[in-house]
Amino acid sequence: MSQFTVRNLTEIRAAKEWTPDLAGKMYEAFQDLLTHQANIASQTTSNPKGPSQPPPSINGVQVSAQNGFAHVAITDNNEVFRGIRYYAVHSASNQFSNPQIVPMGDSRNVTIPIGNQTRHFAVYSSYLNSPPSPMIMHGGATPIPVSGGGSDAGPAFLDGQGSGTGAKGIAHSGPGPIPFRSSTGAPPTRG
Repeated sequence: MSQFTVRNLTEIRAAKEWTPDLAGKMYEAFQDLLTHQANIASQTTSNPKGPSQPPPSINGVQVSAQNGFAHVAITDNNEVFRGIRYYAVHSASNQFSNPQIVPMGDSRNVTIPIGNQTRHFAVYSSYLNSPPSPMIMHGGATPIPVSGGGSDAGPAFLDGQGSGTGAKGIAHSGPGPIPFRSSTGAPPTRG
């Protein structure tokens, strides 16, 4: 990892009076800080001017199932930044109560064991520090259920616990809708 450097700090600290040379050195130091800030923002897909925006809405989702497995394929032809993360959500309800969230990482395909159950599917995307994109349902506004098939009944899905800083039972939060979650309202301490 390269060292974070800012030119002229020693000279600026040692200066006893304002001079045109000092102004030039300060300008170079501030340019270095701005360059480092832009690099960090680019590498982390963050917005140094305010909250990061979510990725655009995913173009579509297809789900096929057989022998107790569902295969989810996302179509996303949008212009996006590196670091985008995709999420699949499935539920017995088309209202996505008790959602089971499956993080897909940067892949747009995932195979999910569901057993011989009927499930509804939706997908969305997010950056590490952004709200999620809109949730897109398999089948559109009225989700189409998918039957896993096969002879195995599959798991009894436990209560959906959410993801990231999102609350329990919320299907649509990705890394989370807020920067931190705490009982006091203050950010947690980092160890």
